[in-house]
Amino acid sequence: MPPNDETSREASLEKGLRRTFPLYDFVGLEVQSASDGVYRCFVPFRPENLNHISTIHAGIQWAASEVVGGLVMMSVLAGVPFFAVVKNVSIDFKRPARSGITTEAEFDDAAAQRLREDFEREGEVGFSLHVTVCDDKGVEVASADAEYLARRPREE
Repeated sequence: MPPNDETSREASLEKGLRRTFPLYDFVGLEVQSASDGVYRCFVPFRPENLNHISTIHAGIQWAASEVVGGLVMMSVLAGVPFFAVVKNVSIDFKRPARSGITTEAEFDDAAAQRLREDFEREGEVGFSLHVTVCDDKGVEVASADAEYLARRPREE
């Protein structure tokens, strides 16, 4: 379920993602959680998100999985200038997504603290995530393994 408070951390992240990457606005991506070590997004089941067999399109499942790492970086490195890149995302489709999908990963406080400390010390940090993709009934329809990199902006 989407955040109720329009001023919540999740609402702010969702607004930023939708503004910066119009794809997420088009598909109706909702940021449901970006705290307490749980990073979760939802994409609704609607005609714009379907493929030729009326299931959630594979590209949308991939994008909704990949963005979870962005949420981690935007949350953990809040207030610090950085740019982020995804190095790799491998997705395993297990069954058709015949409803809205939820993508979720865990990134606990200890991992977040290490990421921030390493970034502040080195100016660059990489990390990996395992993301699950579930349908409205909680059945796993896909899973993704991703690698990300955050760097300080280069000075000109």
